[in-house]
Amino acid sequence: MGPSGVFSSYSGALRFLKHGDKVLEEAYMRYRKRGIFKVADLARWIVVIISPELLEDLKRAQDDHLSFSEGVAEFVQVDWTLGPNVHKNDYHVPIVRSQFTRSLTAMYPEIHDEICSAISDQITPQGEEWISINAIGFVSQVVARANNRTFVGLPLCRDPEFLELNLRYTMDVVIGAEICRPFPVILKGIVARLFTPVAAATKKATKKLQPLIRSRYSLLRTHGKDYEDKPLDFLSFLMDEAVGIEKDPEELSRRILVMNFAANSTTSMSFTHVLFFIAGMPEYVAPLREEVEGVIAAEGWTRTALSKCHKLDSFIKETMRLRGAGKLSTLRMAVKDFTFSDGTFIPKGTIIQGLASGRHEDPEIYGESAAEFDGFRFDNLRNAGDVTKHQAVSVGLDYLAFGLGKPACPGRFFAVLVMKTMLAHILLHYDVKNTSDKIPLPSYMNASCIPDSSANVMFRKRQ
Repeated sequence: MGPSGVFSSYSGALRFLKHGDKVLEEAYMRYRKRGIFKVADLARWIVVIISPELLEDLKRAQDDHLSFSEGVAEFVQVDWTLGPNVHKNDYHVPIVRSQFTRSLTAMYPEIHDEICSAISDQITPQGEEWISINAIGFVSQVVARANNRTFVGLPLCRDPEFLELNLRYTMDVVIGAEICRPFPVILKGIVARLFTPVAAATKKATKKLQPLIRSRYSLLRTHGKDYEDKPLDFLSFLMDEAVGIEKDPEELSRRILVMNFAANSTTSMSFTHVLFFIAGMPEYVAPLREEVEGVIAAEGWTRTALSKCHKLDSFIKETMRLRGAGKLSTLRMAVKDFTFSDGTFIPKGTIIQGLASGRHEDPEIYGESAAEFDGFRFDNLRNAGDVTKHQAVSVGLDYLAFGLGKPACPGRFFAVLVMKTMLAHILLHYDVKNTSDKIPLPSYMNASCIPDSSANVMFRKRQ
């Protein structure tokens, strides 16, 4: 899509940077029948898949053909931002899939406690008064605290400097990647150390985390791996699994930064859109409150209880269908030449992504109202068919918000749990509205869907 000449392609890349949503919408209409196209960003051409047949090919492709991890490594210049050990040994990923996700039920009381505390620390209306608060700033603080309660526990998860460091880290990595990208491999390490903020962030994180890590190592040496009152958090899982250099406090600190990089920004942006929608569509408040109050009254605040809030789940999933983290998903890199089932040849080194918005807004999939927000769309689909298929955490060819196939976001169960808890708590304790009658619109940088950072939301105690 766009001009393909050596120099003229940069004009297309600049347009994609500033108006990525429009570029992808135009490409979808133009190439929908063909099922595949390419678009230029400032660093490369990206092959974009539309058709379900080619998405199925991508889903089934082995990692030694189409690699998610190598795609991420290229995008974020991982060896020079997150660190070479993160690239070579991503042992934190199976921990997320296994120990961490399995422990969410046991962790939930702390997740709930942190979300309640973080919200009440920021929203302090008196009586019937409304207060105005910056939406993305508010959400980012709550999400970061909830995340780090499960990553490192109290009291560090409430340390303002530690939180700010982790909230800033995503942008540090993005900036660092763009600085490193133009340089040859032999110079990237020097450039990263001298001219990017990532090394300094890692040093600061290590300074914050090192006393905690050394204290836990002391307990492990004295009492063994399963000592009494051992913290149930991600740092403990890392320390249990780390071998060799990964046991070093700096490397463990780097993994905590990586977890924050993966979890904070995407969840914060997604929930900010959820907040805008619930604030701008008061007709959803009463049925959502009724559902949450009924479930909580019967079962209390538990992970199992929230799993029964189908309308709540649907509202979040519908938000992510229309306002997900980006219009592109299912990142892969061809690590060897690859040919799709329709004969399309993909040379080694090519970046491939699926057009999530094309699937999410397709009337053949979601009906004539595909472009409209219907908060209970997936609850209605769930009632009419497969109960599990339409959950917010589900992935498939028709819903790509969390990716596709084995590399689908391993942290999605945690992210959705955090968002459901946040929305449920807000509904039960506050009235909320936007500052105008219009729901704030996102902006787009390349394919990324970015909430309006200037938009405020109004809160008051529930009347």
